[in-house]
Amino acid sequence: MHSIIQKILGFLMSIMAFFGLVKAPAPDPVPFEVRGSTVAFAFDSNPTTGYGWTYTLEGDCIRVERDEYVQDPALPGMAGVGGTQYYTFEAVREGTATVTFTYARAWEQTDADRVITAEIAVSPDLTLSVKTFGPKNA
Repeated sequence: MHSIIQKILGFLMSIMAFFGLVKAPAPDPVPFEVRGSTVAFAFDSNPTTGYGWTYTLEGDCIRVERDEYVQDPALPGMAGVGGTQYYTFEAVREGTATVTFTYARAWEQTDADRVITAEIAVSPDLTLSVKTFGPKNA
């Protein structure tokens, strides 16, 4: 019986999200880690609602090494399961770059969309440091 209720609730949430009646949560990003010449970011995500993370990169001192969504474990047939979006960037030359992460539906732009920026500096020995990280215009 519990499984049927989960399926019904998952189906209703999917329908409501599709019609924009429910907005997917966009919690604060998971803390990132810097390891020498790479930096990794992890964001909670739930593309079953139509929302997903994308990024834009300004600067050529880093390149994306990983852009992958991993769904959380779920029972077979369970709808509406979220997961984590992973991004890893690698230093390629000295300089500064800005990465802007956006959590939104691809087909709409609203003030409610979540935007996070990271300013990343690369030293001559290709060691990374994150100068700023947080909500855009914060």
